[in-house]
Parts: sequence; C-alpha cells; structure tokens
Amino acid sequence: MDFSTALEGVREHMFSPDAAVWRAHVRFFHFAPIVCAPMALITTPMGKTSVNSIFNLPGKLSWILMELVSPLSFLMTVYRNSATLLATMAALPAAHKVLTALYFIHYAHRALISPLRAPSYAPAHIVVLLFASAFNYLNAYGLAGWLLRHGHVDVEGAGGQLRFAAGVAIWAIGFAGNVWHEDILYEIRRRAKREAAQLAARKKRDGDGVGDGMQELDAGKDRLVVRADNGHIYEVPQGGLYEYCWHPHVSSHTTLQMMQQG
Repeated sequence: MDFSTALEGVREHMFSPDAAVWRAHVRFFHFAPIVCAPMALITTPMGKTSVNSIFNLPGKLSWILMELVSPLSFLMTVYRNSATLLATMAALPAAHKVLTALYFIHYAHRALISPLRAPSYAPAHIVVLLFASAFNYLNAYGLAGWLLRHGHVDVEGAGGQLRFAAGVAIWAIGFAGNVWHEDILYEIRRRAKREAAQLAARKKRDGDGVGDGMQELDAGKDRLVVRADNGHIYEVPQGGLYEYCWHPHVSSHTTLQMMQQG
C-alpha cells in the first residue's frame, strides 16, 4: 500500500457517516484506562507537567490549536453527514439543538475566550498537542455522530423533560464553576506579575538592583506560597471550592462534560 492509498483511506474514514466506522471510533474510548493508568506514575509537582524541551510550543498557541480541533471536527462530521450543513442543523430535534448549542458555547470559551484571557500558559510539548488533538477529534466525531444519526435524547413526557432540564441546569452550574475557578487561578498569575513589577520598580528606585524578585515577595498572612521540587514557586489558590479540593476548575469541567455527553 503506497502513501497516497493510505491517505485516501484515512480521508474516507475520518468524519464518516457510516455507522460501522462511527462505532469503531467510539470503541477507542474503551482503551482509556490502559492509557490513563501509566499517568499515575508520572510526577507532576503542583499539577504542572511542562518540561524543558526543544519540542516545546508556545503554551497558548498549543492550547488553542488542540482545543479548536473539537468544534472543527464536529462541523466536519455534520458536513460529511449531510448535503447542506445549516439545513441539517436546523432539522435536528429540539433537544439535540440545545446540546449542540451547549457544546459550542463550551468550546468557544475553552478554545478561545479562556486562553486569550489567561495571563500566561506554560510551554507545551508537541506530544501533548498531538495526543490531545487526537482525543478531541474522537470526542467530537463521537458526539456529532450520536447527535446526528446514532442517538436520541428522550424528552417524552414530564419525566423526560424534567430530566433534560435538570441536566442542562447541572451543565450551567459546571460551566459557571469552571469559569469562576479558572479566573481565581488567572488572578494569582496577574497578581504575581503586578508584584514582580512593583518589586523591580522599588529596587531600581532604591538602587538595589533587580535581583531575584520571586524570592523576596511577601505572600502575606492569608496567602500560602510554596516552592515545588522543580524549583518553581506556586501560590495555593484560595476561595470558592478550592477550600475543599485541589482542582474545582477540573471538577466543574468534568461535570459539564458529563451532562453534555450523558
């Protein structure tokens, strides 16, 4: 098999409307435990996975590229499953339209609004970009195929409507929680930049030189700043659900994903 034949085979199967191809894609998620298990052996101080490498990419650019794969794959699946994209979207059942709208709201924030609002992102290895893009393709293709052809949301009767409304409400709570707790993290970075700039200005004014500003920052009695094994300094987030767990932004995101896909 030459390269052009293989490429044609990939093109035929990506975003395919064929039910057998769709089911084969969805089955890839059965391997998630096998992929996730080795991750328990990887040390991530304070949740940070960035490493120094010549294969690193700018953090924000990498994040935007891999997350845009989701909405673009969703649209490509709709396009390959229909003659006219807009007509197909308009013909969806009302509940499927709502779920599709929630999906695009979520990814408008996740892929564009959130990273553009963030003060900074750590560099990301190109392997992270490739694997995340592959996952996002599978996820988007699976959801789009289900909403278009292979699934049905039961909203018949009062019970079905109540379940659907409750699911949308839980999605909204998860989405709001994700935005809120991400902003708490972003404010830590904004404050660190402001304090470093103020310290540098004070040292320049006093003639002490710039020095190691991060070492001399006064965290204050209500803030907990720690040095991780990798030498980086992190501030422990406070407020909201950070009082009860380390990752409420991720937990909130998981909640909205479960409602979006369940």
